Amino acid sequence: MKKINLIILLLIIIGSVAAQTPQSFKYQAVARNSDGEAIVNTTIGIKIFLISDNISGTVVYSETFSPSSNSIGIINVNIGQGNVLSGNFSAIDWGADEYFLKVAMDVNGGSSYVEMGTTQLLSVPYSLYTASIYVHYSDDTLYIGDQYVIIDGGGGPPAGTVTDYDGNLYETVVIGTQTWMKQNLRSLHYTDGSTIDEAYAYEDNESYVSDYGRLYTWNAVMKLSKNSSGRAQGVCPDGWHVPTKAEAEVLQDFLGGHMEAGGKMKETGFTYWENPNTGATNESGFSSRGSGQRGQTGNYTNLMRSFNIWTSTDNGDKAYHMSNLFNSDNTAFELHMKTIGWSVRCVKD
Repeated sequence: MKKINLIILLLIIIGSVAAQTPQSFKYQAVARNSDGEAIVNTTIGIKIFLISDNISGTVVYSETFSPSSNSIGIINVNIGQGNVLSGNFSAIDWGADEYFLKVAMDVNGGSSYVEMGTTQLLSVPYSLYTASIYVHYSDDTLYIGDQYVIIDGGGGPPAGTVTDYDGNLYETVVIGTQTWMKQNLRSLHYTDGSTIDEAYAYEDNESYVSDYGRLYTWNAVMKLSKNSSGRAQGVCPDGWHVPTKAEAEVLQDFLGGHMEAGGKMKETGFTYWENPNTGATNESGFSSRGSGQRGQTGNYTNLMRSFNIWTSTDNGDKAYHMSNLFNSDNTAFELHMKTIGWSVRCVKD
């Protein structure tokens, strides 16, 4: 039986924190076998150790996970929220010592773990600045506030993905001559690190963000209007931009026109769309979900019933958006007030 080696391409994105003591941080990796092929849609056993003082120091906390890799081999866990083996995560004094993260994995989803290596963590951001700093990952370097750590063997985001300033990872999909993000934008920051003031979670509930992304006003979307290529980068990562109405129409036309494009864009089934999810085939791979909207008065409606994305094309106090619905396989373009909160899908420059 051929031995399988896991190759970790992305490590550690600092994530959820609460008050002054971190309750968890995110670990993200891509698993590949010895032939370099991603291990996809597979349950993988993970064992985490947090070690104090030095690489061979005392294990202060350990836990296990059994996540499933996605279609490109990415696995995600929240360290601090697994099956605890030893220690108390919330009792760790991050400012008192240096800490190291050791990871072991079992590609078969069991407990025959193989050690994958140990990485030093930065303690100061955890203990002092969790409420005010953000993380940016680029080219093997993890930036935390004004500090950084080099992650050997990182290699940047895997092929077919893009990350935003906050470290959120998005799959991408090529449709005709265009490359689109496969998920709605989740970022809380522009690429210069400034805060996006009008970015919302549906019903102000952060648990919706991982599945549906955030809802943004048009002015928030367009605040950083132009990038080096002259396109409307707005809230999008470097190398990506907010689509114009004409670019969104190119997508629509490639998928057969407005009478059928919506069905080819929608995820199938009823996990993210209400019944009947008319005409949904997702043959394009665009994978739209019923992310709903935020009204001008702050009310939230139409979760699992409508998908709406802003374009950069406006007309006075209104701007165009593209939509598809749970009970139709059509797409439509309409002008609406810029103060409404809708989703964002970025397209590659």
